[in-house]
Amino acid sequence: MMATGIKELAKGRSDQYRLSPFDLHTKEGWNARENDFNPEDIEDLALAQSIAEIGVKQSLTAYWEDGKAFVSDGHRRRAAAMYAIDTLGADREMLVPVVTENRNADEAERTFSMIVRNSGKPLTPIEQGQVFKRLTDLGWTESNIAKKAGISRVHVSNLIALVAAPKTLTDLVRSGEVSSTLAITTLNKHKGEAKAAAKELKEAVKEAKKSGKDRATAKHVRKAAEKKQPKAPAKSVKQAVAEIFERVWAHQDGDNVVVHFGPADIAAIFEITGLSELKFLDQSKARPSDDLV
Repeated sequence: MMATGIKELAKGRSDQYRLSPFDLHTKEGWNARENDFNPEDIEDLALAQSIAEIGVKQSLTAYWEDGKAFVSDGHRRRAAAMYAIDTLGADREMLVPVVTENRNADEAERTFSMIVRNSGKPLTPIEQGQVFKRLTDLGWTESNIAKKAGISRVHVSNLIALVAAPKTLTDLVRSGEVSSTLAITTLNKHKGEAKAAAKELKEAVKEAKKSGKDRATAKHVRKAAEKKQPKAPAKSVKQAVAEIFERVWAHQDGDNVVVHFGPADIAAIFEITGLSELKFLDQSKARPSDDLV
């Protein structure tokens, strides 16, 4: 006979049921986590190893739909239990504790539960942003989300903007090469122009790697930006000499004109000409260390 609810699949208490992980289902793309379980992740593997030894201790939350029990909270625990059974030799008959979702909860409330019920591995900023974006698509305002989550509306808005950015930018955050804070700051700096922000962050990552760092910081952003500043065109010898003579002063001394050079002017002349000594008509000499001629 086909089961008509979670209670009929369960064994034990009525307030907390115990189900086989094989009887618990997940909806593709529903969980905010980009990976429910990754055996190469130290924390995920440790959870699976713990489950293989002592079982699942924290209850999952599920709801009944279309003749199946679907997980609304506990995707990672379920996936870790399956890995423990399939790979680590855990008992295939293991049962996991399950509580039922509020029967009046709608999709938005189940979505929001991923934020408030998450007591295990924290959601990444991008994963949180995906939850907030889904909630706005379901009709919640950013202010309402912020109030219920106990965070600022600006933070909600920033994370939604982050997940909407091009993959070239979000991949930098996912890889750890750029923090979500720096990514958001750069997005705001460019007034939401995500392509420009992504380009600047990629240059910052290059600067970080040149200095032996794995993650770019604001310092690397500044350094990359400085290198992008256009260099002033080189002055011609004529322009440089003209600027010197705009600064010097002269006076008439009989038939001669006496020109007075300051130390900076003399230094400039030596730099332009490449000479190490200047000789004048009165046989006096000027060198880079002279103060006045």
